[in-house]
Amino acid sequence: MLWFVDPFIGDWDGLDYTMLSLAGYPSSMALGRNLFIFENHALYALAHRIFNVQPENAYLIFKYAVVVQAPLALIACWVLARDVSRSLYTATLAALFIVASPVFVLYGGQVMTDVPSVLLLAVALTLHYRGLQQRRVWLVLAGAGLLGLGVNLRETIGLYAPWLVLAPFVCGWKLRRREVLIVAGSCLLFGFLALGWFGFWFISDPHYREIWYGWRASMQQETARHPVTFRNLWPYLAYFFVSCPLIFISLIPGMFSEWRARKLSPLLLLAAIGLFADLLLFFNYSTAVNWRYFLTGLPAIAPLSADFLIRTLHRRVRSVRFAFASCVAAVLALAVVFTFLLRPASQQFIERRAMSKNYRHQLEKLPRDAVMISGAQTIAVTYWKAIGLGKWETIGTGGGWPGKDFIPLIENYLAKGRRVFMDTDPRWWLPCGWQRDEIPGIVDLQKHFSFRRVTETIFEIRPLGESGATDWPNLEKLLPANRPEDTKKCPAVQG
Repeated sequence: MLWFVDPFIGDWDGLDYTMLSLAGYPSSMALGRNLFIFENHALYALAHRIFNVQPENAYLIFKYAVVVQAPLALIACWVLARDVSRSLYTATLAALFIVASPVFVLYGGQVMTDVPSVLLLAVALTLHYRGLQQRRVWLVLAGAGLLGLGVNLRETIGLYAPWLVLAPFVCGWKLRRREVLIVAGSCLLFGFLALGWFGFWFISDPHYREIWYGWRASMQQETARHPVTFRNLWPYLAYFFVSCPLIFISLIPGMFSEWRARKLSPLLLLAAIGLFADLLLFFNYSTAVNWRYFLTGLPAIAPLSADFLIRTLHRRVRSVRFAFASCVAAVLALAVVFTFLLRPASQQFIERRAMSKNYRHQLEKLPRDAVMISGAQTIAVTYWKAIGLGKWETIGTGGGWPGKDFIPLIENYLAKGRRVFMDTDPRWWLPCGWQRDEIPGIVDLQKHFSFRRVTETIFEIRPLGESGATDWPNLEKLLPANRPEDTKKCPAVQG
């Protein structure tokens, strides 16, 4: 896993988490990711106080906190699988499924919530299940509360809420008043801890409400651009397969086999709810363009698939050890194959994200209070501003794109004496996604302003006809029609 640790922070969301963790302020995404952000904030405050760690190095604390949680998550998944299957072989194979998943490996080295959510989910389910088995109310409530708290780490943990209702009765509890009250109490505790933190910020902070509504509007735009249709089924299944091939091919047969052997067992219920969580993700447009979401169901479906494969091979070879060894060999072979197949592709994304780390060198050549139009590197400008290296402002991309107000906004900045710069590097203006619609507005700037070259790709925008601003940025090079090699990589736009 250390081989795949990101050289900087990770996905774009990770830069956002890092800035917010430094500030101690929730994310505008979904329910705020409060647990992840404020846990990191506390770690940084402690490291800064004891070791005088500076803001620009804070990401190392957050990233390696995730790295440390990766083996803990595997241990927690192993314990959960052992408890529900009562088999050391099944538990070990299930843990191997997870550690060999490319999603787990890649996101185990980034400032992202995916791997920490696996740890918390596995611990919560284990506590709750042991409480059901041992009839200990405090364990049941602890598991439910931790599950609810986990929604503040990653909202998809909330998709496991049906477990709280169904698992007690699958585990042998009777439909009596006391048991029903315990189940109801656990659900109320789950709901309060899941929504309370977000509710506090939403009700008490007008600025948070404003940026949350902005996030929701940007999600509506993206959903309109990537509507959920049956065309999404192919990338959905492809990402599911890549997440763990052996689970993909064995899950449904394993569920039927478990039903025939034991009816609705805890093992089957757990897998069904994990599959339910993954199936619901189909209705989120992001699942068709990002494979990491399938980590949501992996801790729940891995035990059943592992148990099914071992039992099936055991019946044929008459040796549980040989069956287990065969499954392990298959997992290791697939891990080697995926390492060689995915490493080049993942390296491209890692190198692109690492450019945000180096973008500070471009910003250092500009005024500290410049207004930047940097396309995909807008997040980098915002990040380095949050670190304290400058006071730049941005004209954003995506959800921050001003649309028809783009040119008036620049004119307003210039009228106030602000200096506006644009980075024309094609790497920051991808001809796919939302930027495809923004590029024509960028090209249109040449009709309204003059330009002065500052670096190889960065131009200062000046009023039209100003002497000394006579450079030509050739913004037409950004148009999709002039970039056939780049547009070949674009997914088909639906709708």
